Amino acid sequence: MWVFTSMAFKLTYIDGQEDTYDDDTKWEVDDGVLKLGRGDGDWSVLVSPGHWATIELGKATKEKKDKKDEKADKDEKADKDEKADKDEKADKDEKADKDEKADKDDKDEDDDDS
Repeated sequence: MWVFTSMAFKLTYIDGQEDTYDDDTKWEVDDGVLKLGRGDGDWSVLVSPGHWATIELGKATKEKKDKKDEKADKDEKADKDEKADKDEKADKDEKADKDEKADKDDKDEDDDDS
């Protein structure tokens, strides 16, 4: 009998479906039957040996970390994109101001020539 009482894991079924479970899920394998629950000995799900294929320990925690890292990367990229957009707008505004000033100076010169 295998018993792991507090370790995240990924369960793969025979058909290829995968489910991840967090550190709070208790589990044990008894004669090939996978028992799952929230408390030791308080099993709410029993999976027969003909339905599950593999158990990979530590996967749920790593996937949560990967998802957090991925979200942080997306947030950082969004911040950079937003800053780039603001910088681009500021550059356009600055160029427009310079063009407007140059047009005004040209007009003033034309008025002085008259």
